[in-house]
Amino acid sequence: NDYLLLCVSVSLPYLLQPILFPLTSESNLPIYLRYSFKANVWIAIFSFIGNYWYTHYFYSVLQANYTFPAHRLNNVPIALYFATHFYFVTYHTIANIIQRKIESTYVTSYLRSAFYWLTILSFAYFTAFMETLSISSFPYYNFKDRDSVYVYGSAFYGLYFIVSYPLFYNIDERVV
Repeated sequence: NDYLLLCVSVSLPYLLQPILFPLTSESNLPIYLRYSFKANVWIAIFSFIGNYWYTHYFYSVLQANYTFPAHRLNNVPIALYFATHFYFVTYHTIANIIQRKIESTYVTSYLRSAFYWLTILSFAYFTAFMETLSISSFPYYNFKDRDSVYVYGSAFYGLYFIVSYPLFYNIDERVV
């Protein structure tokens, strides 16, 4: 229960910001038109799908599991749905900065496109690997083969970000 409270409290600022503290440029817009709201909805849906369905890849193929006592949804501790929200907001914000830098620094060309996708692929794998590495020290997360989790688990998990980073970047290019 303490971990659930921690994860909810860390995710709340992201979830409440569009409602309680909208950006000045968005404050006159209805909530459903605010970029911050749309971004939170995307992250909430994407993290729910990942937790509910894709976590089972790690459970079944890589024989990973969470051992702490918790209320669960589809055998995933509910606290992790909230933890994923604040992790994913951070990852996607950094990915947006990287994508914006590439788009604003280089002229449109084949080389820029190749560099863009190489960067997305690299950052997606890097993100997945670093999360996998950091979670391996969490005392209530176990897996059978550490090397397989780092290599194959990170590659599989990285596929999720290869899809998500460009889609998230283009949520609302007409920010007011």
